[in-house]
Amino acid sequence: MTPEDIDLEELRRKLCARFLHAAPAGYVTGKSDLRAAVVSILDCSALEAENLVDTLEARGLIRYEGDRRGEVDQLERHWRLGEA
Repeated sequence: MTPEDIDLEELRRKLCARFLHAAPAGYVTGKSDLRAAVVSILDCSALEAENLVDTLEARGLIRYEGDRRGEVDQLERHWRLGEA
């Protein structure tokens, strides 16, 4: 499963609905939560999910609100997934 096989906007909406009440926190922890959600939503492998989350981030469909290099272990910043 590759990003070309998936409607990334639809995946983003599903992630937004999944995390409606609590956006993923922390860069590493939040990204892990996003990968796990993608695995659950698409029934894909963790590697495929990682590729999809990286693609969503690279294309600006989701973003981390902090500096991912400086706040890796802090849970004060959250991922922004847009609106459902």
